Amino acid sequence: MKPIIEKYIGKKTFEEKVQKFSGNKEFEEVFTSFLAKFLTELEGDNAIEKEDTPASLHEVPNDFIGFYIECRQYGFSKIWSTTRAKLKLMNDNHYAVFRCYEDVAAVNKEEALKDLHVFCKLNNGDKRYTDFLIDNVINNGYSESPIEERAADFSKIYKKQIECGKSEIYANKYAELMAEDYYHEIYCEDYALIYDQSLSQGKSEEYAEQYAEKYASELVDVKRRAGISDDEEMLDFAKDKARAYINGWEYATDNEIKERSQFIECYSNSYLNTLYSDMFTNKKQFEEQVLKEALEKYEKNREV
Repeated sequence: MKPIIEKYIGKKTFEEKVQKFSGNKEFEEVFTSFLAKFLTELEGDNAIEKEDTPASLHEVPNDFIGFYIECRQYGFSKIWSTTRAKLKLMNDNHYAVFRCYEDVAAVNKEEALKDLHVFCKLNNGDKRYTDFLIDNVINNGYSESPIEERAADFSKIYKKQIECGKSEIYANKYAELMAEDYYHEIYCEDYALIYDQSLSQGKSEEYAEQYAEKYASELVDVKRRAGISDDEEMLDFAKDKARAYINGWEYATDNEIKERSQFIECYSNSYLNTLYSDMFTNKKQFEEQVLKEALEKYEKNREV
């Protein structure tokens, strides 16, 4: 027995507590270590009062080991269980999954992944829930809302979209955006629409993301304005702006243009000016003229 425990708890009281672990050496060691550290910190802070008793000094360590044992019985690793028990003591639950994962991953990433699967199973998560939670914890980091709530929302929204007849690509992207609880529903709908269409047409992931983001951003501004949500001219112009952007982006990407944003701006201006000038009815001639003007403007700007 450590001297600090004998000093404030007493041999008899301590041994009575340890006997309740029924010979489980792991629980004995974890409890003893936590209790000794807890008492040492209290003593160092002069926080042990005269009226404190072995029973009162046992309260926090008892809660800790209770939380720890519960986690271990669920199948979590020792490190996850330790971190989770400490967070529960502080009633710090918001980022618990991230904190626990980080502590385990710092030592063993495979063990950390197993813990995430245990967590998902414990929360009755289906495959969509599990994949979403694990991907976000490992790759995206902390979020404003608890990740388990976002994963549940994602799974629910995804299923509903599939029931409504949406494709898996659309449903997955729409649910992913909606689960973030940040974007307007209109934005999520248009983003998922263009993202799905782009990938279905054989475009790259980057193309799909670029086009979807631009398209959704342009249209949400129009659709949310009172009184003009059905204004076809405004909507068409927003769509044209998005198309001008992605055409310029694609050309700049395919041709490895260094000042990409500058070229895209030149291309977008040329596209819209030419489109609304009604000079061309032939698609090929229109595209050739747009590119010609865009390249001229781009080169001219570079010379300045």
